[in-house]
Amino acid sequence: MPAKEKACKYCKAKKPIETMVQINLAWYCDWNHGVEHGKELAAKSRERATRKADKRIERKRIDAKAANRLRKKEIMTRREWYDKLQVLVNQYVVHVRDKDKGCCTCGKTDPSVKYDAGHLYTRASRPDIRFELTNIHKQCSVNCNQHGSGMRVEYEAFIVKTYGITHLEWLQERKPNLKVQFKHWSDIENEIIIYRALLRSFGVKPNV
Repeated sequence: MPAKEKACKYCKAKKPIETMVQINLAWYCDWNHGVEHGKELAAKSRERATRKADKRIERKRIDAKAANRLRKKEIMTRREWYDKLQVLVNQYVVHVRDKDKGCCTCGKTDPSVKYDAGHLYTRASRPDIRFELTNIHKQCSVNCNQHGSGMRVEYEAFIVKTYGITHLEWLQERKPNLKVQFKHWSDIENEIIIYRALLRSFGVKPNV
C-alpha cells in the first residue's frame, strides 16, 4: 500500500507524510520550510495592517481637510461671499455675455480699452440688484464708468432701448434684500458654483 502524501504548505511539493513535519495543522517538508512560511504569513499580515493604517490616516487627513474647508467657509462674512460672487458675475458679463459688444453707454469697441462690468444702479445704492444681470453691462472702465460716474443718463437710455421702458421701471422698484435672496452662505456658494461652471463652459478660467 503506497504511503500517504501531503503537499508542503511552503513549497507545494508532495512527499510521504512520514517524512514531513506538522506545524499548526499544516504540513511542511521540514522545520525550515515551516519557519519560512511563518515569516511570509507575518510579512503579509504586516502589509495588510500597514495598508489599513495608511487608509485610516488618509481618511482622517481628508476628513480634516474637509472640516477645515468647512470652517473657513463658515467664518467668511456675507460681504466676502458677495464679493467673491461679484467677481464671477462681472467676469461673465465682460468676457462672455458682452464679449463682442461695445460699451453700453458710448458704444466704444476699441480692444485696447479696459472694460468693467458697469452697474446702472450701484452696489452701494441698490444692493438688492447688485447681481441682477440686466443691471450690469460691459462699460468703459475709465471714460464712462469712472470719469463719467457710470453715465447714468446714457445707461438708462441703453436699458430702455435694450429691454424696454417697463424693464427700467422694474429695475427701479425695490427687490427683496440679499439676506432674503440668499438665506444661507451655502446659497451664495451654490451661485458661485453655477457661475464657475458657466465660465468654464465658454473656455474662461474663473478668477476665483
